[in-house]
Amino acid sequence: MVAFLPLAILVSLLAAGATANNGYTTPSPPPPPAHSDKLLVRVEGMVYCQSCAYRNTHSLNGAMPLPKAEVSVTCHDTKNRVMECKRAIADESGYFQTELGVTKVSDFFMGDPSKACHVRLQASPDFKCNNPTNINYSDIKGAPLRDEGV
Repeated sequence: MVAFLPLAILVSLLAAGATANNGYTTPSPPPPPAHSDKLLVRVEGMVYCQSCAYRNTHSLNGAMPLPKAEVSVTCHDTKNRVMECKRAIADESGYFQTELGVTKVSDFFMGDPSKACHVRLQASPDFKCNNPTNINYSDIKGAPLRDEGV
């Protein structure tokens, strides 16, 4: 039994040496990020000029993209007050995009940007196509947003 004692001490010293890491310490991994309520809202879409043949309808038959149209994105806070308003100009194909920045979801009306924000035509470079419509079943506030995911 005595013969095994030095071997046991040697094994325990080897184990201690292996875990000591020669005096170096490795930093512990950073803690996981705390749950964040922040959200970057990107709004994009197309601006169309509705065909006069389908005026006062919800049809886009014959509609043409409206290049260089100016739109505004307006969002309301929890008390239904305007919290942010951004302007965007459509490109040559009628496409526009803007970002509202990092905001807390809970700051939006009803806690949902798609319910709190609307897009509205502000100006059209085409004098024959400068009357906003309610083709998106919207009212004077403008078209509501749809969450398309990421």
